[in-house]
Amino acid sequence: MVGYHYGSVWPLFTGWASVGEYRYHQAHPAYANLRANALLALDGSLGHVTEVLSGDYYQPLSTSSPHQIWSAAMVVSPILRGMLGLETDAIHRSVKLTPHLPADWDRFSIENVRVGKNTLLINYSKTDEGIVLETGLTSGSEECTVEFRPAISMKARVQKVELNGMPVPFQVETRGSDQHIVVQFPVKTLKYFLRIWLLNDFELSEQSSLPALGNASRGLRVLSETWSTSRDQLTLEVSGAEGGEYELITWGSSLIEKLEGAEGGHRPGRSTIWIQIPPSEVEQYPHKKVVVHFSSSRGKSEKR
Repeated sequence: MVGYHYGSVWPLFTGWASVGEYRYHQAHPAYANLRANALLALDGSLGHVTEVLSGDYYQPLSTSSPHQIWSAAMVVSPILRGMLGLETDAIHRSVKLTPHLPADWDRFSIENVRVGKNTLLINYSKTDEGIVLETGLTSGSEECTVEFRPAISMKARVQKVELNGMPVPFQVETRGSDQHIVVQFPVKTLKYFLRIWLLNDFELSEQSSLPALGNASRGLRVLSETWSTSRDQLTLEVSGAEGGEYELITWGSSLIEKLEGAEGGHRPGRSTIWIQIPPSEVEQYPHKKVVVHFSSSRGKSEKR
């Protein structure tokens, strides 16, 4: 379609969809939408994000603005409000952070987070042993509250949580496709190190790319993910271009016992899962089921 309002693709709506998908714990489609918007800023005139694209193939419409501020905003907003789940409340002097990170992200930093008269620095890192959150005031002196709610897989188990070396209470909230560790703690003028010790965390993500100019999309889509009751099996329904080959990056690949509908692989510094979409004369984007079976032994998740 080449209509401005009919059958077209708007980065504005793509960004809103990403924020909503993160809010409802649909991290795979959320990241696909966020990454598609972000890659627009690196394609063509650097830093420019177009207003509207054709719905049939990758091409900005001749009637669209070549650089639209609301399209550019829909890179920043899905990162902060979606992927990182950053919320601030100046009246109650509180910060909430609910990150859903891809498997190939093991750190991030946020500077100058303003909460009333205060500003905070937030550093996140993930290792084989678990998650570390470093935070503290960089200006101001009013006490504020940090609520940290990182997403972990349904397979993962929390061993303990410590704040500056001392045990702190926590909760684990289970959703349909992930779990969230919930920890609250006050922040004053000191530095605070929150450490979450994990076992058996397992994550998947894809580094998608834009199609060639004038071509139809060939990206992989994770349509659903379902965990067995015993959490020893993960079933993915995916869709991609017929005959296409795709790679999913994994965290915790040592937990995998066998794969159905896919093959294990390796790249320097990371483990992967390779998926081949079957050829089809009927469907442009056929579906495929991939089943990940996990070993029953309990051990540490390895770094990807």
